[in-house]
Amino acid sequence: MKMTRCVVLTVAASLLAGCASTSPSAERPAPLELPPNAAPAPELAELSFMVGRWVCVNPNKTVNDEHWTAARGTSMAALFRQVRRDGKPAFHEVSQITVEEDGVYLRLRHLHAKLEVPDNRKEVSVFKLVSAKDNRAEFAGTGSAEQVTSVVYRLDGPDTLVVEVAFAPTSREKGFASRYTRER
Repeated sequence: MKMTRCVVLTVAASLLAGCASTSPSAERPAPLELPPNAAPAPELAELSFMVGRWVCVNPNKTVNDEHWTAARGTSMAALFRQVRRDGKPAFHEVSQITVEEDGVYLRLRHLHAKLEVPDNRKEVSVFKLVSAKDNRAEFAGTGSAEQVTSVVYRLDGPDTLVVEVAFAPTSREKGFASRYTRER
């Protein structure tokens, strides 16, 4: 009798589990419906090529990751990380692109390995969008970032993002370009 009861309970449990797994709501959740305020601002449409997870191996074997989110409302966001050759974090960077009354701005904050704000970079670096079209966007430094004459993001094929940074001739910094591959 106990064995029969056990078998019946097992069969009943299996049937219930089978029913639960075949119901439409268990298979796939309903698509998320975002409110109107999350619709991307039209001013950000030309920057959509930047969206994705990008990785770059530098000549010195450090690795850069840059992850750009899709536009929501009037902003986009990114997280940058550089990993040293020993696997430890070198630094991080948090970026945002926002639509404002007088234009579109890129702001970024450098953080050391343990997320400390560097003493020489207490201010957020601010760049104004100069142009954006055909999978290319150029920003120019403002305020404390004026020594950065341009930051260019451009798509070089469907899976390559190139980021080029140029500095004023009076700067001690040297320009550079990084080639990122889309990470799937």
